[in-house]
Amino acid sequence: MSIFASLQLGEVEVSNLTIIILAFFSSFTFLAVGISSYKLYKSLINDDK
Repeated sequence: MSIFASLQLGEVEVSNLTIIILAFFSSFTFLAVGISSYKLYKSLINDDK
């Protein structure tokens, strides 16, 4: 049994490795946007002069 089995999505066959890579990049992007938004919000709240 191969660890890189494929998943049938309608007529398209997608390997598990592709799904793992897409999930990694999606979560990385989500985390980066979250950190950026948090820093922006934090800079708007702070009134250091």
